[in-house]
Amino acid sequence: MPGELEYAFAKTRCSVPAADVTFPDMNDFAYFAAVVRYGGFSAAGRMLGLPKSKLSRHISTLEERLGVRLIERTVHRFRVTEIGQSLYVYCENMLREVDRAAKAVSEANGEPQGPIRISVPTGLLEGALGGMLPEFLIRNPKVQLQILATDQRVDIINDRLDLAVRAQLAEETDSELTMRVLSKVDLILVANKELAKTLPRRCGIECLADVPTVSFTGAMAEWKDTDVWEFKGPDGTPYRHEHRPRMSCRSVPAILEAVHAGVGVGLLPDHVCAEGIREGSLVHLLPDYQMSQATIYLVFTASRGLPTAVRALVDFLVEQFRNFRPTTQASEAQTLPAAGSLPIADISQHRPRQGLQRQS
Repeated sequence: MPGELEYAFAKTRCSVPAADVTFPDMNDFAYFAAVVRYGGFSAAGRMLGLPKSKLSRHISTLEERLGVRLIERTVHRFRVTEIGQSLYVYCENMLREVDRAAKAVSEANGEPQGPIRISVPTGLLEGALGGMLPEFLIRNPKVQLQILATDQRVDIINDRLDLAVRAQLAEETDSELTMRVLSKVDLILVANKELAKTLPRRCGIECLADVPTVSFTGAMAEWKDTDVWEFKGPDGTPYRHEHRPRMSCRSVPAILEAVHAGVGVGLLPDHVCAEGIREGSLVHLLPDYQMSQATIYLVFTASRGLPTAVRALVDFLVEQFRNFRPTTQASEAQTLPAAGSLPIADISQHRPRQGLQRQS
């Protein structure tokens, strides 16, 4: 398919004598990308403020120039052809580079300026990041932040974002993206005080077998009825707890509210639970067990050639998170049990119930 596209572009360059060479109208490529991005002529027209008929003419002109059909369209059908999908990727890359070129020129004096588009999980925006970003704007008065607050996984390329902040248990690997770790966050097991009172005073790992749970999910590419928590016992023995959450959600604040309401036990970032633990409305369960860690990290499309403003924000966030040390102040917080959980010898002799697996 790339070869077919290269032929089409070569055809446009060689279709006129060398003395009369003209460059193709780049607007046609931008209009085509918009039509594909927004899923149709009408939607693209509304976003661009252009009549649908004008967009259609531009796309027809582009198809005629390239000698290929990019979009199959009838009164009731809109479909991007295979070669059209390939061209769309090139067009989005082209538009992104045009944005970078414009920013590079405007930033010739080296001072960060211009808009930065960034997506942030709502929980982080309402917490740590919400307090950091205003300070960045005060330091950089010529920068404008355009923040997309969402717990959905965004496509940084197709959504034309400069940066995305992500927080999840497993770091992703994508050859097209650059990742920069900001922080590792400890997760702890918590319940509200009413639910905690129903658990045995000397509560060990076996207590989780029959306890209702609420769970933070990753991107829901597919629906799953079960979740797995992995952690280590006091002696380093790994455990794996498979459970069926009463509620699954990609919002940390929503999971925290469900835990406060007594819907179930939840595995949450320690700093998110700190206030509730100090006030006594939440109880830290199994404090001697080491739960998973979540990673907060930045994602962007290139490590070189970043606009000055984007590079400044990356460096600022790295600096801020380096000094950010969230803690639950566990020594002062309520835990269950106060005297420690079951001795490890007792746990190893206890027959595991369904869902609890001791890993070798």
